[in-house]
Amino acid sequence: MLLTRSRIPDVLLVDDDEDVLDSYCHLLTLSGYQPKATTSPEEGLALLDAHWPGVVISDIYMPAMNGLDLLAELQRIDAEIPVILITGHGDIPLAVKAVKQGAFDFLEKPLNPEALLALLARALEQRRNILSHRSEIQTAVDHQLIGTSPQIVAIRQQLNQLAQTDKDLMLEGEPGCGRHTLATLLHSISDRKEGPLHVHDGATSPELAEIRASLTLCAKGTLVLQAPARLSPESQRWLGSYLLEQERNGSKAQRTIALFDEAPERLVERHLLMPELYYYLSQVRIKLPRLAERSCDIIPLFRTFLRQGCKRIGRPLPQVDRPYLETLKRHQWPGNIRELRNVAELYAVGIIKLAGVERAIPAANAREPLDDLVEEYEKRIIEDTLFLFSGRVAEAANYLGIPRKKLYLRMKKHNLDKELFKPQS
Repeated sequence: MLLTRSRIPDVLLVDDDEDVLDSYCHLLTLSGYQPKATTSPEEGLALLDAHWPGVVISDIYMPAMNGLDLLAELQRIDAEIPVILITGHGDIPLAVKAVKQGAFDFLEKPLNPEALLALLARALEQRRNILSHRSEIQTAVDHQLIGTSPQIVAIRQQLNQLAQTDKDLMLEGEPGCGRHTLATLLHSISDRKEGPLHVHDGATSPELAEIRASLTLCAKGTLVLQAPARLSPESQRWLGSYLLEQERNGSKAQRTIALFDEAPERLVERHLLMPELYYYLSQVRIKLPRLAERSCDIIPLFRTFLRQGCKRIGRPLPQVDRPYLETLKRHQWPGNIRELRNVAELYAVGIIKLAGVERAIPAANAREPLDDLVEEYEKRIIEDTLFLFSGRVAEAANYLGIPRKKLYLRMKKHNLDKELFKPQS
C-alpha cells in the first residue's frame, strides 16, 4: 500500500541501540515530527530516494556501518539530504571529517534535546528549500522545452543538473534550434538569475578590449558568447586562460555559455577556434537536434506557438485540419523551431503556409460583393499582421511577402496608421 503524504516520515533515525531509538522517537513525536527508526543502516537507505523531504539522524559509530560510510551511501541517493551525526567524545574527529565531506552537522552525547530540535528544524528548512528550488527548475524546464522526444528528455535532465551547478558550457546546434532560448532558460533557473544576462557576438566584437568589457557588464551574471570562433586569436587565448584560472581558483565572476552553429572540432581543425578555448568549454556540452530529427515534437510545438499567437492578438484558436498537421510533420524545417514558430504565428492571423501553395483561411461570410470581400479581407490581414509585429512595418511586410513600400501604400488605402498597433505605455 502506498504511503499518503501525511504518513511519509520526515526524520530517519539510525542507531544500533533500540533503547536510544525509542528515546529519540518519543522526543520527536512529542515535538510534532514523524520519525522512522531502524537499527539497520541498510534498511534505512532502502526507504529513501532523491525526492524524500526529510533529515537523517544517525549514530556515528555502529558495528555494521560508521557515519562516513552511511554518509557516502546517502550521497549516492541524493548529495543534499541533510545528515546529523550523533557522536561520543572519542569519535569527534570522525564526525568533523564527515561534516567536511557533506554532513549537515553533528552533536555530542549526552544529547541536549533543545539543541537537537533546533538543529533538526534548520536541516528540515534547508531540505524544503532545496526541493522547492528543484521543483521550480523542473516547472521552468518543462514549460520551455516542449516535447517527448528522447533528445528533449535527455536535454531536460542535463538542464536540471546544470541548474544546480555553476559550470561553463557549450551549446551546439543549427540556427533556429533554440540555443539562445536554452541559454536564457539556464540563466533564469541558476543561482545567477538576479545578475545580468549579456550576449557578446564574436562576429561583430572580436577584439580583446571588447570581450573584456562584456565580462565586466555581466559580472555576477551570465555571459552568452555567440560565435566564439569569430573572436580574434588573441581574444580566444586570453579568454581560455581567464576562464580556466577562474575555475581553478573557485571564484567565478560570471558563468559563460558559448553558442556554436557547427561542430567545434571542425573549427579547431580549420584553425578558427583556438584549442585552449575549445578544451575548456568542451567540458560540458549540450547538442540541440534539428527539428526534423524530433518529429514527434512538431505538433505539440505548433499547437503551443499557435495558442501563444492567438492569445497575443486576441483571436480565437482556429481549427487545424488533420491533413495539415501531417504536412507539418513531413516538412524538413530548414529553419528549425524558429521557422515553425513563424508558421504558427502566421496561421494565427489567417495565413496558411506549407499547404502545397500558400493560401488564406476562407471568409465565413460570402454574401457581400466579391470586391468588398477582398478589400475587407486584405484590411483585416494587414491589421492582424501589424498587430502581431507591434506596428513594425518592415517585419510585417517580410511576413506577408511584399515590399515594404507596397505595404505602406495598402495601409494608406485602408487608412491604417502603424502607431495604432504599437504597445501602449
